Amino acid sequence: MRPSQPAALARHWLLLSLLLAMLNLLAGLSGGLQRLGLPLAAGSQTLAGHGVFMMAGFFATLISLERAVALRRGVWVPLASGAAGLLAWAGLWPWAAGLWVFSALGLLGLYLWAGRYRAVSLPLAVEATGALALLWAALAFALGAAGQARWGWSLFLVLTIVGERRELMRLRPLPRWAAQAFLCAWALLVAVALLMGVWPEQAARLGWAVLGLLALWLLRFDLARLQWRLPGWAGHTAICLLLGYVWLLAAAVAGLLGQGAAGGVAWHLLWLGFVFAMVFGHAPLMLPPLAGLRPRPSRWALVPLALMGASLLLRTLAWLGGWADGLALAGVGHGLALLLFALTMAWLLRPEPRANA
Repeated sequence: MRPSQPAALARHWLLLSLLLAMLNLLAGLSGGLQRLGLPLAAGSQTLAGHGVFMMAGFFATLISLERAVALRRGVWVPLASGAAGLLAWAGLWPWAAGLWVFSALGLLGLYLWAGRYRAVSLPLAVEATGALALLWAALAFALGAAGQARWGWSLFLVLTIVGERRELMRLRPLPRWAAQAFLCAWALLVAVALLMGVWPEQAARLGWAVLGLLALWLLRFDLARLQWRLPGWAGHTAICLLLGYVWLLAAAVAGLLGQGAAGGVAWHLLWLGFVFAMVFGHAPLMLPPLAGLRPRPSRWALVPLALMGASLLLRTLAWLGGWADGLALAGVGHGLALLLFALTMAWLLRPEPRANA
């Protein structure tokens, strides 16, 4: 017999999880701007770990929250992940690292529960390996292996995203060779994680190559290529996805060209370009189940995506040219893009005039 499911998660826990995710985003953003030379009084903790706040504190909390809402259980997982960021902000890094390990185990447990009591599928298995990558990242961070943690967080995000997209592709049959190519890419990304501790340089080159091939595969077979002209949020999401896949390809090329070192441009093309394009695309669709908010569709929601892209191009050119002021200006552009997206969503949450309702 299947265990009984709660009718819904308590709204106040969902909102608290969202608040914790936003606080981690603020910490990561302020630390990143400090690193680019902007005089912010955000504290040394955000400066030292801005990437950790973004990956483990913001993205992991947000994705765990989405999983908890979908399964109607496990809200403690995003709460733990978000609270760990607050501990890190207070300088309690060992406690934060332990709590991130605990929350990663919780997310993996949610996938195992879904496989046992709902259905085992290829997309679920891909996303579960993403949760394993998050656990690897948390353990690596706790042990001081920053390079492995960086790859673990990145594979967590990539595998989670492509697993969700692969699930939607069931609506349209794939050629047999394309389905097999996806399986090969998945297996190679798992191999990258396994080889990272033995041959890190070779594993990194393989990782960037596979990410590039995966970007091409998504551009060719994702349903977004058929939906970008649709009205409403469907078309908005498709545009964000397609642009995100271009950023993923650019990140892979930069990584293969030697720009994948710590702080290198390849990582920011991956995180700010690819991952935030996914956030911009899916946020309007996730606000209703997460917070009960329903923004009305508008093409103005694409403006923050364009601003993020322009500032990311500036950052890339400034990085390659050694232009410090350009890097700072690009950082301001990143922050403005996120702020503009939040303000746009808030504006679109207003009720329409009755004549147009």
